[in-house]
Amino acid sequence: MIIFLLYTIIAWLATAALAKILHISIQQDQWLDNLLDWQNRLYQWDVDGKTFLAKAGGLCELCFSHAVSFISYWVYVMFMNVVIGTWLTGSIDSILLSLLVNIIWYLVYVTMATNLSLYFIIKLFQK
Repeated sequence: MIIFLLYTIIAWLATAALAKILHISIQQDQWLDNLLDWQNRLYQWDVDGKTFLAKAGGLCELCFSHAVSFISYWVYVMFMNVVIGTWLTGSIDSILLSLLVNIIWYLVYVTMATNLSLYFIIKLFQK
């Protein structure tokens, strides 16, 4: 269980760091903006009424953090199950209990990752 929690903490920190780097990289005249014309895409999605894409794509720091955290969760699940070979519900026999624990863990993971990512984007290294 300690190994599982250590990998989870690393995943949370990696998610937050990735969110910070991606958020900086999509800003005006940064490398992803220059490569993918990201800021113009965000503007066009916003004008076209594609609010979800615009906000999750970077117009809203919270929405962006949540989108990165959501994707991170599924990468984390695959990594923990396939590469590490362990999961939180490995020793639970009941399908209903396993489902409940997975739902709760999803909520815990994504909320922690979202808040940590938002902190990294907004506050980390700010004066």
